[in-house]
Amino acid sequence: MSEKKSKAQKPAVLFGAKNVTKVGYIDEYIFACEIKGEDHIVYSKPRKPKYHLVIIVLEGNIEIIINGEKFRFGKNTYINLPTWSDIYEIRYDKDFHAMATATDRSVVEDIFRNRNPFPLDFRFRIDHGIGGEIIEKEDINVLKRDISNMIMSLSNKDHLFAEEINYAYFYILLTDMADMMWKRYGKGKPSHHTEMSRADGIMKEFAELLVKHIHKETSVEFYAEKLCISKQYLSLIVKEKTRVTIGTIISAMRAEAAARLLRDPEKTIQQIAEELSFADQSSFGKFFKKQTGLSPLKYRQTLRKTLLTLRQ
Repeated sequence: MSEKKSKAQKPAVLFGAKNVTKVGYIDEYIFACEIKGEDHIVYSKPRKPKYHLVIIVLEGNIEIIINGEKFRFGKNTYINLPTWSDIYEIRYDKDFHAMATATDRSVVEDIFRNRNPFPLDFRFRIDHGIGGEIIEKEDINVLKRDISNMIMSLSNKDHLFAEEINYAYFYILLTDMADMMWKRYGKGKPSHHTEMSRADGIMKEFAELLVKHIHKETSVEFYAEKLCISKQYLSLIVKEKTRVTIGTIISAMRAEAAARLLRDPEKTIQQIAEELSFADQSSFGKFFKKQTGLSPLKYRQTLRKTLLTLRQ
């Protein structure tokens, strides 16, 4: 087995390697596959994936224990697992059939930072929601086609511009997911859902407030007051829409803000801790490692290595 192929097996382990077929990959950055059959994977300790996982369930059921909570997803649902998720256990039934992608967080960040036509609430759902929504059959077919194209393209290593093509296919998958969600939740489309619901409107405003204030404000009370609703109601809406607690969302957003600041080599870790209103560098380091699995220094070192590899 070549070194490159060995590296590419890492995402497959998350899905249960014995069930993974039709694999395509670029080193460790983009991976796509088809999953079939029964399996039960129990991790010795919670696994915080390096990869952003998208799973489209075509048949059967899957149970995943995420952040200590059990979720069950059935036919015609999509599952979105951001990199902050703690995965304890995965169980597929015998009829399970799915298409899946595992994408390095740096690829998602690059798209959202540099090639980003997506509405803020879509980015919020991708970055922080677990998904599990039932998808219309025509949308399932579109997403299935996108991932099939990724698998086929990722398997072709001889194309001179293979990496650019495969990034483009992942970008297409994101745009189709955004189109699917916007038709369901956005204004004016489709005809049976002509305007954003109150709950979705609150989610959108909450996402915008988080982006604006996350460096300084981490209390639920602050955001609820800005939205003129109770903290209990805001917490309920966030849990209903994302399937995780509002505290988890705020911590994940704070960790993302920290990661963005750590990408600036001019800022010291102490300066970043102060900018994010931590009491000291030590408490910032403990928080960041809990959220990402890496210390701030190790994250910077890993980021430099990743960027050097991508630029080669």
